[in-house]
Amino acid sequence: MVSHVKLQDYQHRYCLVCLTGSLGCRWHRYKQSTRDSRKRDLCTFFLLTLTFLFSIFMLYSIAMMKNDFNDLNWFFYPQSNKWLPVYTIFLVIVCVVFMYLFILMCLSLCHFLQGQQLYTHKVHTVFILLFLAFFIAMVITIDEVWKEEWAIVWLSLKIFGPYLQVGGVAVMTLLSWLIARQWFTLSSTCGQLFWLVVYLALMTGLYISPLFINSPCVVLISKLPPKPRLLAQRGASAIAPENTLASFQVANEYKVAGFESDVRISLDGVPFLCHDSTFQRTTNIDQVFPSLVNQDVSYFNFSQIKELNAGIWFIETDPMSTVGEISEERKVLYRNQSIPTLLELVEYSNSTNTTLMFDVREPPDDHPFKEKKDNLIVEAIQQGGMKAENILWLTDDKGQAPAGFTPVAQDYYYPSSLLQRNNISMVNTKFNVLSSDNIQEYNTNNISVNIFVVNEYWLFSLYWCMGVPSVTTDNCHTLSGLQTPIFHLSPRNYLILWMTVDIMSALLVITAFIVQRILWSGSEYCPERIAINSAPVNSDSTSNKTSRSSHRQSRRQMKEKLILRDVAADILDEDAENQEDYGIESNYTVQSTDGQEMVRTFQRTSGYQRKVDAEINRVV
Repeated sequence: MVSHVKLQDYQHRYCLVCLTGSLGCRWHRYKQSTRDSRKRDLCTFFLLTLTFLFSIFMLYSIAMMKNDFNDLNWFFYPQSNKWLPVYTIFLVIVCVVFMYLFILMCLSLCHFLQGQQLYTHKVHTVFILLFLAFFIAMVITIDEVWKEEWAIVWLSLKIFGPYLQVGGVAVMTLLSWLIARQWFTLSSTCGQLFWLVVYLALMTGLYISPLFINSPCVVLISKLPPKPRLLAQRGASAIAPENTLASFQVANEYKVAGFESDVRISLDGVPFLCHDSTFQRTTNIDQVFPSLVNQDVSYFNFSQIKELNAGIWFIETDPMSTVGEISEERKVLYRNQSIPTLLELVEYSNSTNTTLMFDVREPPDDHPFKEKKDNLIVEAIQQGGMKAENILWLTDDKGQAPAGFTPVAQDYYYPSSLLQRNNISMVNTKFNVLSSDNIQEYNTNNISVNIFVVNEYWLFSLYWCMGVPSVTTDNCHTLSGLQTPIFHLSPRNYLILWMTVDIMSALLVITAFIVQRILWSGSEYCPERIAINSAPVNSDSTSNKTSRSSHRQSRRQMKEKLILRDVAADILDEDAENQEDYGIESNYTVQSTDGQEMVRTFQRTSGYQRKVDAEINRVV
């Protein structure tokens, strides 16, 4: 006879199974191990950590580059002849990769926390390598085609630096429990000393990093410079079709100080507004003049230009992802926009008492009005009745602007002495050109600075704190409503925040190491330990409950340990033929002499040998 009464019930550790299964495909309990992690798995973890940190950097960088996402979409427009949300696609891809790596990091850290042997499946390892190569390729690509955007990442640290320091200290403090636990498992004193020095150096660097953070937004509110004036780039180009009268009218609703535009000369000598060298992107030329899609805009007579629609493209392509916020009445207005002349813009700007900054685009060499373009522009301005000093004429450091107009040096940093010798009192540069010291130099010498293009709240706030007098923006509808800089801190509040976070962190880190020291004191770390969680069996009869004594439980626990170890040995011996490595030694079995000695020890200590023999005879 064979008794089918279960010797013992186990507590099913489903969370642990999911943990080891998700990371290393160890879905069976016998594949789990508390042995030391192998070197190759530790190398994989190091590679995962490196790739994860790389993903954080790329996600942060892409998020900061949102200020110029329109430029990236423009870059890919000629290749596809379609308006694609390239920036959004990149951002989504980086977010997905980041979440995948974040999950792997959490699973790996939980392995350490549970005392499990770290094992990362080969598929995960391949993906980690692919994503690392992907991020390296992204960095190289950005450096080649969008290099100036690294400047905006650097600028972001000036305003987000204090908060990134707090975040870094918080993360390292949360990890201190796990770090302390792993540190006490190290068997080598030299190893413990080395990693302790590394950890202390890292934490010390985080604690004192505010000494090296020079944020212009850490300033008393009483010393805050005036809010920068807004120049609407091609009108309110984020919520209206650029370089149309409707775009400038909408911008004026947000009380901008001036307008910025681009001027070109038609084949019959009419100055008009257009940024691109062709009409392909901003008009319906493919329907009106399909054979002239790639023709330079300066080779069209203005009568032909007036036939083009300059608003439908904005409604249909939604380049700034804002069409959903526009009313139906505005959409009807936008659909009926044409390309305006410079004269029309000058007349409107004069009626609203705003300044006008424009960039004169050079016509082709064989254009009939190439040498007369400045005269044509001056005539249009005079005809519109606008004062010359309200016209900001973009030029170089020589100040070669028509007499009476305000020359504006652009694109580069010029020494203040050079600008003053040429009677230039204003510069217009991109955000990656001037440093905070350059801006301070210009302010000291009464040279006004205009920065383009500033679209994000944080970048506008940064230049506000730096004392920039004006900025050019696509988002006048959002920046005009900002009353104070975001992420602004007074020096006293920042000092309190810094000291509080550092002190609390230091106390928690010390507490984590002390508690771990207490937990590990008096116990020797043994990676061969395998915990067997057991629980008594519920019996159906009352007689069985009363007959179950402590010696019976001890005997069954001993038998079960022997059975489980033999079963594990059999399974691993079978798997050894397939040469599949689970991180568990294949010779993990019980020798016969060991088993006999364990049985004899049990019999001597139990004192119930005769009752055991009688029970066995009854069952048989």
